[in-house]
Amino acid sequence: MSLSIKDIITLNQLFGVGSKLLYQVDKQRGETLLQRLSECHILIKENGRRIPIEQRHIAQAEQQAEWILQQSKDQNIHLLSYYDDIFPTQLKEITNEKGEPDHPFLLYYKGDLSALHYPCIAIVGTRHPSAQGEKASFYLAEQFAKEEMCIVSGLALGCDTYGHQGALNAGGRTIAFLAHGLDTIFPPENRKLAQNIIDNKGLLLSEYPIGTPFNKYNFISRDRLQAGLSLATVVIQTGTEGGTMHVANATLKAGKPLYVCHFRDKATQNAAITQGNQLLVEHGAIYLKGSDDLHVIANTIKGSRQ
Repeated sequence: MSLSIKDIITLNQLFGVGSKLLYQVDKQRGETLLQRLSECHILIKENGRRIPIEQRHIAQAEQQAEWILQQSKDQNIHLLSYYDDIFPTQLKEITNEKGEPDHPFLLYYKGDLSALHYPCIAIVGTRHPSAQGEKASFYLAEQFAKEEMCIVSGLALGCDTYGHQGALNAGGRTIAFLAHGLDTIFPPENRKLAQNIIDNKGLLLSEYPIGTPFNKYNFISRDRLQAGLSLATVVIQTGTEGGTMHVANATLKAGKPLYVCHFRDKATQNAAITQGNQLLVEHGAIYLKGSDDLHVIANTIKGSRQ
């Protein structure tokens, strides 16, 4: 028996979003959540000790789940379940940067779900790109959008922002994965951009219910979604330890094409914010240069979807 949307939210309240316990519970065949959880021999922490989960724990979590569902409806936030027929195959096959299966069970969204049916390419990079990085992000997103590809990114400042803007400038679709509840927008400077994405048949997506603040773990966790939904990833600029590396590593582990920008300007190419690009090439990424035919690259990427 498939988990209902309410079941998934209830489990999220008990154990957290993205918990591996969801996979265990999903495999059980009990008629109630308590039966399925009992089959997994799951303990819950209470007053400093671990005890078997009881119906009262589930009842409290269900009450919170009902509140989340109502508040989401009131704020025009919709939900997409792993069990829905329209849930994209790409999202069902996601692996994390360790190469482990790690698909989302539930996504909250605002915007037009038809954006998910386009061939997607992630364009990501540092929040503090050089001027050349800003131009590259905008230009590449614009060109790939003209090739009828949907641009996926994370709405962060810097490369993400210019990627979304480039797609919109071309009249294309763009999807932003957020690391918090959709009742807020972070960074606040991109509230207008987020609305423009929605208004232009794009999509805001998140694993997290309303009221969930952003944190470091959430940002890292959402990075696998950007790589997972996309057929390929383009890294504009990243340091060797930047957050962008999580998207890049997940892309490589999934065996998907990873492109990194190569800059003619030596100062830009050798800058600290571009050293991650060079490191990724050593691990299998492909340099993307100004002389490359983006039409050919786009067709090659889209061909991998078949």
